[in-house]
Amino acid sequence: MLMRSSRAAARVAAILPFVALIAACDDPPSAAGASSKPSAQASAASAPKLAEAPKPKKMPDLLVDPEGPFLGGRRIDLAAKNGREKLAQVIKDLPIEGKPVTLTVEKKAKTSYVAAVVTELGNAGAPKVTIKTDGRDDLPKEVAITPEPRVGSPPACSLVATVRKELSTAVWPVKGGMAKNQRKGFAGPDLTLTGEVIGKELDRCDSTMAFFSGDDGVPWETTFNLAGTIVRADAKKHVDTLVLLREEPVAGRPVTIGK
Repeated sequence: MLMRSSRAAARVAAILPFVALIAACDDPPSAAGASSKPSAQASAASAPKLAEAPKPKKMPDLLVDPEGPFLGGRRIDLAAKNGREKLAQVIKDLPIEGKPVTLTVEKKAKTSYVAAVVTELGNAGAPKVTIKTDGRDDLPKEVAITPEPRVGSPPACSLVATVRKELSTAVWPVKGGMAKNQRKGFAGPDLTLTGEVIGKELDRCDSTMAFFSGDDGVPWETTFNLAGTIVRADAKKHVDTLVLLREEPVAGRPVTIGK
């Protein structure tokens, strides 16, 4: 009888550790354990927010290259869906303060990219934009441009000039009318004959404004050389407001200026 009791006690003693282990697994986590691991939601809420890019205190370098605007180290993709909005915001953050600004443009940039940047600089308060481009040696290397948003209604005889895709040029009055065309020269637009036409047209009009543009299929250098041709042909220095149009005009048709 005593032997049976000893065997039963031994069995109970062997089972007790397993019972204790099962009970421990069923116990709910302690309050201390629950609080030691914060939830993902709480971690996200307590994480610091990324700081916005600080606004520049002085005017940074402004560049337009074949890929588009590169302003103060910030690339803007104008082909993107929100490209124009981003351009406007980046320029809005610049410390323009109603002063003229300088813009460097590479030869192979698109005219539409340059026009977009100049237009937004005008919207942000820049009265003049000095554009620097390494163009022809016989023409100015920099030209002072007035952004179109800073221009009122021009006199009807004000000159408009553009370079077409096939590198011919056209000159006509802003009100519209018969365009005077010049065919392509040996290595590009015939700017010698175009300059002669521009000089005569400027002498016939008392306007202090002139407008220029170029097809997006030609490099910016070509459009810039046309602007330099206008400056050089203006022997009496009538023009003090040279405007890069925000949109390429159609030769001979009226051009709507401003907003």
